[in-house]
Amino acid sequence: MIYVRGHPADYNAWEAMPGTAVRDDDQMLGHCARDESGAHAIGSCKMGHDPLAVVDERLRVHGVDGLRVMDCSVMPTQISGNTNGPVMAMAWRAAELILDA
Repeated sequence: MIYVRGHPADYNAWEAMPGTAVRDDDQMLGHCARDESGAHAIGSCKMGHDPLAVVDERLRVHGVDGLRVMDCSVMPTQISGNTNGPVMAMAWRAAELILDA
């Protein structure tokens, strides 16, 4: 365990998740199956044109003039890596879309 500052006794040093009750592979698989994998939450304002889509390809909210959404919530599906890089790229593109409007 790495401590940047302070004394180790100042920090909680126990496993918080999945916890000490998980003792074997089957229990660990059960824990992961309950969607407690640590993946970043995405998709609550997914992009697209289907009935569940919230924003279009220009990040405009369907049915609301002058409102755009630009964060992980517009990703329609979970990506296989960290969301930081893709969100930075999308933010750059969003700025271009806004300036072109």
